[in-house]
Amino acid sequence: MKHFVLHTILFLMIVTVAGCQDDFLKQEIIGEGKASVSATLDFKPMSAALTQTRATGGALKDIRSLHVLLYDQNRILKKQWRIEQYKVSDENRTDTDAENGHKAETQTKRATFKLPEEISFGKYYMYAVANIPDLLTNTAYSEAIKTVDGLKNIPLTWDFKDVANNGQMIGFFTKKTASALSTNDESLVVNEKSVKLHAWLRRAASKVTIAYDGSDLAEGVFIYLESVQIKDIPLQCYLGKDNNVGAEGYKLEVEAPKVEAPKEGKEMDMPDGEIISYSNHKHGEAGFEIGDDCVGHRITAGSPKFGSHEETDEALYFYENMQGAGDDMPDKQQDATGPDGKPDGKLDFPGLPDDETYRLKDGVPYGTYIEVKAHYISNNSKRLGNGPIIYRFMLGQDEKNDYNAKRNCHYKLTLKFRNFANDADWHIEYEEPEPGVMTPEPYYITYLYNHSMMYPIKVNTGEHKIESIKAEIKENNWAPHNASSDIYYTGAPNGVAAPWNGFLSLHKTTETVLYADKITNNKTYYQKDPKRGERVYKNFTLPDNQTFEEFTTDGSVADDKYRIEKHPTEANTYNVYIPMYTRAKQMISTTGYTGNNPYVAYQRKAIVRITTKLTGVDKPFINEVPIYQVRRVVNPKGIYRSANNNKSFHVVLKRLPGEDERMFKTFQSEGPWKAYVIKRSNGDGITLSATSGSESKPDSEYGFAIHGKTGSVVDFNVDFSGSSTENRYAIIRVEYHNYTCQHLIFVRQGDKPDDLVTGGVKWYAKNMRTTKELASTPLDEGSLFKFGNWGSPIDAKDNKNPFEPWINVTPGSFKEPENDFTNAETKNKMQWTTITFKGKTEVFGNPQMQNARVATANDFWELRKEGSHVEQGYGVLYGDDATETADDIVEAYGYDYENNTSGRGMRGCFAYNSETGKSLFFPIGASGYGHRKQSFTAKWGDSESLNGVLRYSSGRTKLYEAPERPLFYDLYKRPGAIYWLNAEIPANQFTPTDGPSLGWDINYFSFDFNFISTSNLIRENGSDACFVRCVVDE
Repeated sequence: MKHFVLHTILFLMIVTVAGCQDDFLKQEIIGEGKASVSATLDFKPMSAALTQTRATGGALKDIRSLHVLLYDQNRILKKQWRIEQYKVSDENRTDTDAENGHKAETQTKRATFKLPEEISFGKYYMYAVANIPDLLTNTAYSEAIKTVDGLKNIPLTWDFKDVANNGQMIGFFTKKTASALSTNDESLVVNEKSVKLHAWLRRAASKVTIAYDGSDLAEGVFIYLESVQIKDIPLQCYLGKDNNVGAEGYKLEVEAPKVEAPKEGKEMDMPDGEIISYSNHKHGEAGFEIGDDCVGHRITAGSPKFGSHEETDEALYFYENMQGAGDDMPDKQQDATGPDGKPDGKLDFPGLPDDETYRLKDGVPYGTYIEVKAHYISNNSKRLGNGPIIYRFMLGQDEKNDYNAKRNCHYKLTLKFRNFANDADWHIEYEEPEPGVMTPEPYYITYLYNHSMMYPIKVNTGEHKIESIKAEIKENNWAPHNASSDIYYTGAPNGVAAPWNGFLSLHKTTETVLYADKITNNKTYYQKDPKRGERVYKNFTLPDNQTFEEFTTDGSVADDKYRIEKHPTEANTYNVYIPMYTRAKQMISTTGYTGNNPYVAYQRKAIVRITTKLTGVDKPFINEVPIYQVRRVVNPKGIYRSANNNKSFHVVLKRLPGEDERMFKTFQSEGPWKAYVIKRSNGDGITLSATSGSESKPDSEYGFAIHGKTGSVVDFNVDFSGSSTENRYAIIRVEYHNYTCQHLIFVRQGDKPDDLVTGGVKWYAKNMRTTKELASTPLDEGSLFKFGNWGSPIDAKDNKNPFEPWINVTPGSFKEPENDFTNAETKNKMQWTTITFKGKTEVFGNPQMQNARVATANDFWELRKEGSHVEQGYGVLYGDDATETADDIVEAYGYDYENNTSGRGMRGCFAYNSETGKSLFFPIGASGYGHRKQSFTAKWGDSESLNGVLRYSSGRTKLYEAPERPLFYDLYKRPGAIYWLNAEIPANQFTPTDGPSLGWDINYFSFDFNFISTSNLIRENGSDACFVRCVVDE
């Protein structure tokens, strides 16, 4: 979000140095004669107020007009000049230049000049006035300037249209031999023919900078800053004397022009000053979404600092306002110290403006104060909260009982949020209704399929009882949220018209794949009992002496439970947690609908209506809450180390800000996060350690976990130690966004063939490069082979896209190969049309490598069938040469055997055993396309005119507008790979298929991991080229 400040202004600073020159001056002999006077004017550096730091604020340091007035010893005007010729320079300032010994500007202006005429020897009072250009021409000043008192009493009126016009200054001259400032006597003796004089100019205005610090916030608490404003500023100010607004004898105007009704509860309608806006929106307004896109003006424990007091920072300005200081003034603190010298832990003046206990402006009606508006969200179960919040602080020289907002000061206010966003030095307005229902938002659920989170609802019963809570999914989207029509097909029914195609369920999902022959269609499945989009919770009675309990609902499976907890500190208040789930990985594979978010740059959104009924309360409480399925995280997804490589890897979770962006970016966790190892297979030497942005803590279930704060980046190390003759595996789970979202990272050390399903076939860890040779590492894609032809492997270095980076792809981006291919084994050149292949009724044949055979349909099906405990994850694997997460997609996706020392990664599919922790990686190629196509004329879908083109999609070469399967809209450019089976299998042998199958399909976008029909791979005029993976031939 952009920051907006409505002004710039000259920064004027103050200094006082104790001392008096009066006795010395009285003893001087004046004599007779004329004096030529040269003078130096210095802007006093602003004093730093409310802080002892040395940082300063930005300043407009120009002199726009300058006058000198000479008064005789009776303080009557004798001469006046408008100085037209003066030389300006920048001067460094020290603490001794500032009035309180703490400068707030490193540099201010200096002006040097000569008076246009000589003056007679004598005793005078000489003043410099800056930035009142009409001082000598405006009749309003004519009478005032005739005396020193009149000059100092000139009323200045605040210019609300151009704050830069409020930079008026005054200062008196002394000889250069005198102290920097004399407060007891401003007189001057001129008794030399050449006199050098000096004056310090003090501004009538001061400024305030505001910074924010959430270091002590509780986890799960968010402050979204909206604006800060200076309120009740003086309308007028004396040019040269204390501006004690409202005091007895004060003669200037106080109230603002009557352009609107007086502010509620205020005796005096003093004007308000400028506003610094941190956001374009009010966070509670309809249609505005709060979330991770607002991190630019958000305060959390993990990203606690916002704003500073530097010289160029935005600031608010006001005229001096002296309201008094000392023990007889009210204490500003919300919880002031008592007779024992300690706060009692209770607010001294609690409540809101209409409450009897509320004290307006600390009982100082003419004081100036700062008001910060924000939106407060707490997802912390100890104190759930959601709503607008206001912070106010009265200005002065300290945070306790000084209300003197002096001129020429830089006030450095830091709003330090503590725990649940309270600060004892600031007055806070925030309330929750009683009775009432509070639902935190936004709330997040993981991008992964078949996962869950518990959504918290805070119910203040007001001494009633909870009768029921009903949850209904009103909108449930399959499509990316806030994406344009070039990202997805907009012609399909949306999440309101067809919620059954969306990602969210209110009942537990148990199936990984939904099959049409079992569920008929998504609508029927979604609407049958237990209804996926509707659930009613009726039991809220806690057993005696229990503060929490879990219950289930009609039709739900036994472990699909909601929970109620009695709040430990708030009376009549309960936290109710209802489960929400992501749906199956594939909801009928031919539709493409999935419970796993396929988009790396877009969230998906659902709206859930929560209706709460209390006994004895006629009107139910209705809350509509957005649930966001977070963006898919693919970087990193896996780490590989060879058996003798124990080099650590620095994990930082990153995501792409746009589907066609080149650079990955870090993101903040919307709540605390933690990372831990959930499964190991021979993997005790694989551990996690904290970085500077995280910390390691004991964990009762997993031994140790790495923790990070709300608003911090997910950042930790994966370490390796010891050695083993067998492969070592681990699965790392990262829980982020208040622990509601999960990301898995698969770790493997060693490349020995291994069984993924216990007791099953042993898979080689690498693709085939030639008939005799494996690829160099599990990241290396190996070669592409036409079916059954071991002798003509297409080298991986030839399988590159036409340009790099491969973004903003259109149908015209794909090209027919221009050059001959390199045979990976012989290094000879070969053409696509000369590479032979076997017929579909033949077998691929085993390689010339001992103990190896091409994987069969049964081998692949073992990785998919129910009961195997094998699931799939998709993302980037890093290898031996990588030590950290890459930023550039060229580096993150582009590993090959020639680029194997620069830390590159490779995209692919991880098949993993959720019980043992073992994993197996299938790369999709540096291009993202593990598949070359034979040209053909289509009987269905799109014809392929580019012979030998590198493309994953078998049947699409352009946009596919199909309302019933919108996720295939741009399938022509989506990444994926195809692996040959050793031999064709009949249709429907293991699962429903659209014909006999000869390949294994890995769709990186829609998460398909299934058979692909022979007709998509071998046609009358030729064979496609695909990857080959072998298993151990025992």
